[in-house]
Amino acid sequence: ALAAADLVAARSGGSVLEVAAAGLPSILVPYPHATADHQTANARHIEAAGAAVVVPDTELDGPRLAREVGVLLGHPERMRAMARAAAEVARPGAAVQIAQETLALAKNR
Repeated sequence: ALAAADLVAARSGGSVLEVAAAGLPSILVPYPHATADHQTANARHIEAAGAAVVVPDTELDGPRLAREVGVLLGHPERMRAMARAAAEVARPGAAVQIAQETLALAKNR
């Protein structure tokens, strides 16, 4: 589904990494009851990188979502910039790198 998308609207749990890896701009709506409010932290990180617009859950309704989508779709250069920013945030090889470093540490013990 992400391969066919131009824009993603989603919560901001682990999916933010999938969206970033796909190099897509996003509208993120953090789930306010997530443990330690980690979804807000995730969303703000992606927003600070220039890859997302964050809409608090309490402010989201149909008209607001339609407005945010319309604004972004109406500004293709902004969407391209957000897509580039998302791709820069992504770390597609992170799992392999972590595994290699973990094995290296274990080997040295």
